[in-house]
Amino acid sequence: MLSRMGGMDVEEIAATDPNAIVRIQVDPLIGFSDFHARRLAFEAGIAGDVVASSLAVVLLADRAALAPAALLWPIFSGGLVLGEPALLFVAFVEVLLLGGTAIVLGPGALPLEQAVGWALLLLVAAAANGELIRRFRAAQRVTEVGFARAADLVHTLTADDVAEVLFPFVAEVIGVGATPRLLLREADTGQRLDVVAHAHLGASPAAGAKRTLTGRDLAQDQGVWFEGGRLARDLGVDDLARYPRAFAQPLTDGHGLVGIVVVSAIRHRHLGEEARRSLERVAAHAASALSRIDLARMVERQREALTVLLDTRDVPRDDAGIARWALDAVRRISGAGTRAFVRRRAGQLLCERAEGIEPDELLSQATQLLGSAAQRPVPLVIPDTSTDDRYALGPRFARGSIAAIPVAGAGVVLFLYDELVDRVSSSDLELLVMLSHQLSLLLTRPRSD
Repeated sequence: MLSRMGGMDVEEIAATDPNAIVRIQVDPLIGFSDFHARRLAFEAGIAGDVVASSLAVVLLADRAALAPAALLWPIFSGGLVLGEPALLFVAFVEVLLLGGTAIVLGPGALPLEQAVGWALLLLVAAAANGELIRRFRAAQRVTEVGFARAADLVHTLTADDVAEVLFPFVAEVIGVGATPRLLLREADTGQRLDVVAHAHLGASPAAGAKRTLTGRDLAQDQGVWFEGGRLARDLGVDDLARYPRAFAQPLTDGHGLVGIVVVSAIRHRHLGEEARRSLERVAAHAASALSRIDLARMVERQREALTVLLDTRDVPRDDAGIARWALDAVRRISGAGTRAFVRRRAGQLLCERAEGIEPDELLSQATQLLGSAAQRPVPLVIPDTSTDDRYALGPRFARGSIAAIPVAGAGVVLFLYDELVDRVSSSDLELLVMLSHQLSLLLTRPRSD
């Protein structure tokens, strides 16, 4: 309405009549006045209902014993626009009018005990209707805010963005202020939780700590209340112990648990059905947003890796340069903290380049695995080294995931190790195999090129 008026753009109106913009800017004030006019109309209508109902009682009290029931109408209609205090005031005015009617008409038309009974009924009806409307409006607000926050999650690009939407919403639903709060993601196959976002903490949580949440499987969709001290011990976040209670809402996307949001509170608060539904709705959208962010990050990483793999024009010709290029490509593909370029020469394993580990340590703790991988035509993948004792791995590799990719025709093995379990995905493995093919061409090409 502000951008167009009578089929003309604001710029066109300004060109023909400079004062038109001033009139457009005053429109919000006119709307503000209209709001107050409508409010006064509502209040006048309720006052008219009270007067009309009182007249009906006066005129019909001696003819119909249920005539005072007409006074219930202003209470029910007023509950749609008035708060509970104002509704009780309306009932109190009706009680005064009812008492005056009983005195004026006498006990023959409206006995005093009936008037007292009707008065009590009016007050109780006002209180009950006010509470009912209050709860309905609260549930309606939670629903509206839930839909709004779910819409906001569509535009999130990072885990911090998701946390900025989740934290205030969950805090509002459970009725808390600026309390410690965390956004947790699973770091591996259910063995550890990582804090990816937090707020109102005295210090950032330690990275890489082993965090578990006992009891989170009790309700995959609904939130669960925990003791603050217990949760602080489980998650290794001391700030949670400053509050006696904490609310944990799982984030599920229909396929499983994606994350958990934790908000501290002073006391346990019972949540109604509508509040829980809104929490579940927003939690599901948050889980989808986190999965989408992960997918976008994975696609971007794969795009960068493919760019490196397909463009080999700047790859050095010497073995040391090729090894350096290969490990850089491995880092772009998997992000594994430990990477190595191992070659078999004259029946002996030689680590030409290693990152995240010393070459001697690698060869001493993974000799059997590297030897076996060098003789295989396909990659050797161990999702969890703690459950695999085939290769007598050293203590450095006691837990985590390993991938060893042989390079055909070159006697080379690309070695990757991650401290987390099951970190080599099928898409990463495909890119690593593609890298091994490129390395096979680079290592076997004529040196005169």
